[in-house]
Amino acid sequence: MTEETEVRPSRRNVDSALRWVVVALVAAILGLGGLLGYTIWQTRQEESTATPAQRALGELEKFVKAQPNSAAGRVRYGEALATAGMLKEATQQFKAAVKLDEKHTGAWLDLGLVAMEAKDRTNAEKYFNKVVDLTTGSTYEAINQRRGVAFFHLGEIALDDRRYEEAAGYFKGSLRIKKDSSTTYYLLANALHGLGDDDAALEQLDAALAFDPNYAEAHYLYGVLLLERKDRINAAVHLRKAVDLAPDSELAKTAFAKLGTLDDAIKRSKEALAAGRDTDAVDEALLARQIDPTSVEAILAQARALVSRGDVKSAQTVAREALKLDPKNAEAKRITQSTTP
Repeated sequence: MTEETEVRPSRRNVDSALRWVVVALVAAILGLGGLLGYTIWQTRQEESTATPAQRALGELEKFVKAQPNSAAGRVRYGEALATAGMLKEATQQFKAAVKLDEKHTGAWLDLGLVAMEAKDRTNAEKYFNKVVDLTTGSTYEAINQRRGVAFFHLGEIALDDRRYEEAAGYFKGSLRIKKDSSTTYYLLANALHGLGDDDAALEQLDAALAFDPNYAEAHYLYGVLLLERKDRINAAVHLRKAVDLAPDSELAKTAFAKLGTLDDAIKRSKEALAAGRDTDAVDEALLARQIDPTSVEAILAQARALVSRGDVKSAQTVAREALKLDPKNAEAKRITQSTTP
């Protein structure tokens, strides 16, 4: 909101203000100080139950007060408090729950999640490990979702601490329970990269992108790993995707800039073509096209190299792409109409 924006009181606010004036006047005239106090209390009570979430909090609070020894009730109340951003109060309820039922994995997991939210990684790790301990050897260990979530967050904590081997183990444990989590595959790739096993990291990124083809962070890491291997063309494909999906990402833009400029790539393509290195000319043209997908000159550089290589059919297909961007381009028309290399 700018300083020039006019702030108009709503009808509700005006009516509310007038009501308070009337109440105050009546109280003053009649000398009934208690009337004003009661009305304020009543209004606060109404406001405290104004939304479904607030009403739910109130009902859960009543339940816990009526049945203070219900661990399940305290967990539900704690979760509602956490959702409302009341982390300290939520933690109190979860701790009360585990005192009542030390094996309540839901309460331990919630304690860990709240600790993570509060940036208390030390206690979070302790609570998540408790979930793992309580679910180890259980009948449903392999499908216990709480166990899977605990493993995931233990992996996050270990990865942040650069304990890569531990992190990889935790993420693998989580994936054994929930096999379709693109985020877990991506984080496992980070851990494996930290261990120096980039082949395995790329396999995990393939899995992450299979479940979520538009996962910007996975494309970014894929591109970075390929760039480290000097595979500029395939790196460019993933980094272009990362930039397109996350245009505000400074990391993606910085990595993409390492590919060089459009003009440089086109120049290298022309030089390679002149030297008879058709394959190199195609590669540099493909790189140029990733750097700027709207560049007609980059598309034509690829078409020229394909013609030189004798692949007229592919060159014509590429030239038609140039005509979509520049319908009057003479060179593109000539290539599409050519019948010989």
